[in-house]
Amino acid sequence: MPKYFYRLILFTLLLVAAPVVSIGMISYHIASQDIERKVNEGNAQILLQNQMRIEEVLKNVEMAAVQYLNSSLVMDSIHDPLTPEDFQTIANLGRGLYNLHSLSGVADTYLVNMEMDWMISKLGFTTIKEFSDRNVLDEYADHPQNLFWLASGSGQGKQDNGVREKEGDRIRLIVKLPMIATSTAPKALLLIDMSHSELEQDLAQDKTLGDIYILNRERVPFLSNPGSVPIQDVVMEKLRTVTDASGYFEGDAMAVNYKVSPYNNWTYASVVSIEGMTRESKKIAMLTLNVCLVIFVVIAAIAFYGSRRMYSPIRRLFVIMEQIGGEPADSKKKDEFAFIEDRFHALFSTRKQLQQQLHGQLSQMKEFFLLKLFMGQITESEFLFKSETYGFAGKGKALGVLALQIDSLQETRYMESDKELLLFAINNIVGELLPGHRLVGALLFDQSQVSLLTGDTDEPAENKAYFHQTAEQIKSKVHELLQLKTSIGISRSFFRYTDAMNAYSEALDALKRRIRLGSDIILHYDDFVPAHGDVKSLIPPLHHLEDYIVNAFTSGDAESAMEHFDHYVASITERDIQFNDYQVFMLQLVARIYQLVRNEGGRLDGLIGSNSAVTQFVKLNTVQEVSVWFKTELLPPTIAFFKKRTDSEYINTAHQMVQMIHEQYDEDISLESCAAALKFHPVYLSRVFKKEIGVTFIEYLTDYRMTMAKMMLEHTDLKITEIADRLNYTNSTGFIRTFRKLTGMTPGQYRQTLSKLK
Repeated sequence: MPKYFYRLILFTLLLVAAPVVSIGMISYHIASQDIERKVNEGNAQILLQNQMRIEEVLKNVEMAAVQYLNSSLVMDSIHDPLTPEDFQTIANLGRGLYNLHSLSGVADTYLVNMEMDWMISKLGFTTIKEFSDRNVLDEYADHPQNLFWLASGSGQGKQDNGVREKEGDRIRLIVKLPMIATSTAPKALLLIDMSHSELEQDLAQDKTLGDIYILNRERVPFLSNPGSVPIQDVVMEKLRTVTDASGYFEGDAMAVNYKVSPYNNWTYASVVSIEGMTRESKKIAMLTLNVCLVIFVVIAAIAFYGSRRMYSPIRRLFVIMEQIGGEPADSKKKDEFAFIEDRFHALFSTRKQLQQQLHGQLSQMKEFFLLKLFMGQITESEFLFKSETYGFAGKGKALGVLALQIDSLQETRYMESDKELLLFAINNIVGELLPGHRLVGALLFDQSQVSLLTGDTDEPAENKAYFHQTAEQIKSKVHELLQLKTSIGISRSFFRYTDAMNAYSEALDALKRRIRLGSDIILHYDDFVPAHGDVKSLIPPLHHLEDYIVNAFTSGDAESAMEHFDHYVASITERDIQFNDYQVFMLQLVARIYQLVRNEGGRLDGLIGSNSAVTQFVKLNTVQEVSVWFKTELLPPTIAFFKKRTDSEYINTAHQMVQMIHEQYDEDISLESCAAALKFHPVYLSRVFKKEIGVTFIEYLTDYRMTMAKMMLEHTDLKITEIADRLNYTNSTGFIRTFRKLTGMTPGQYRQTLSKLK
């Protein structure tokens, strides 16, 4: 039986089960906590909305009551001993009470004159004796506040700030007259009873998030939304002991949010069943369990399939090892890996023998590979792939080729037939003389001993000196051991292995110079490359043309920038210069633009969407490609960058002028004073302000002064002349004329209109 297959399946299932179960439990915990938090937040918001709605109704009633009591009719009548003959006065007072009935939530009203013993209510004009409970009126009169609310629960006879209610559910506003009492005995009282049913309708009707309750100052519930159930005793006990302005607690399987209103010290409470809150959590728990089971089943199927796929290579390897044969008799009693281990031990036992055989052939293989390199039959990637195998030097260093040839065997002890043997000896001398990290490889090729070396640095001059020194060492050692005269040709430095063929040709070309220079010498190829003389500038400096392009950039003028660029290109190309010289001049312009953008806090590479603008530039091969690249890739984003900077400067300048107007509108401010403060020419500021704000400086200043004049006319008692003086007008006539021109009326007419509207 495949033992490792079953072990792999079991391990995979255990590895999957732990995270799936953990994720399920964590997700359920997070979801349930999140649901409770969201429900509590929703209850708090609903509670706040209900509080604001109820208090808005109460405040409207208070405001209307105060306005009614402060009316001249009530103030004049409160001192009169009215009788039924005062029909008109009573009717007017009753009409005011009737108007209070039109307010939302108002059920009944009473105007009680305690000093003159008369009362106006829905019963009409009566004496105070007709009031249901005279003792209540006395308690109201003794209350320390002149305006207060009383609220009591149904039939509970509770007290509110020392005032006792006896008539069941009641929400009543009591206002004493005069409101600023000089004594504890008021002359009259205004009583306004609120309708429970209407206030209940103002509470939230949706009971999805629980019930809403309102408690009076003694924490006795007197109002709740329709259909609510009585508050549990445990919840009531906690509500009576809370001291914070708002909070949350749980009790008797109920979650309670509460807020204590600073307006009338009433407590607003939202009570919701915790079971109802967690009902959705249970659904999530079941859903999470089902999802986890599905995931586990799916992953189990994937684990079975994946384990089979992963086990299949082991099985194939086991079968192959069986087919090789030669295993011990008890090998099949072991598991797969134990059997494979035995077979590998048997295979590795021959490794040393194979390595010894390979080492004997490695030198020939290396020489053959190097020969193909000098013949140009090896690619760069192939050389890099096999360089470590053959012990070549590392990549990335400067390289050079030394080609050594025997000058002549005449006047020596050697025969011409010994030449190949002598070259073989010289090749061995080079291999032993030069360090391994410097010698890439050495071989015999076409009557020459050829060496591929690495340099000390990337500097051509230093490498040239090093190669020359190495050639002298080789030449001296060969002469010391073999008494031969040799010449060595040295190529130029290069960095790509595939350039070895060209370097070998350069070394041979250098050796060809022996015909004119003689033998027994060391020759460098670049000593014979024609040297360029001092080349004078073919065209005069173009800094002034570059300045024109730069100025067009900074002003954001795309058309001008393109024209100056065309002129710049024409000034270069009309002379007879090489493409390399043209590249130099254009690269100078790129560098100038790069520095200009950088000085403004930008990045040229970021503007053109490239990691390196210079890298893009050097890949261009023709004048036309360079010109097109400038006009399509470099110049447009650069000009747009500077134009954006210029527009931003205009906006900032205009906003500074607007700020100066807002701060100095009551001073002698002018366009010239702004120009002096901002250090710009007035004409420039006028154009910028008109462009960005849409109106002239004078129009904006005049409009803002008239706006401030309207505010003074509405909120102050200043005279017209004083307002004109504050707005820096030399006389009120000019101010009035300007105000009428903009508003269609004089300042006095404007103030009268506001008074009428109030």
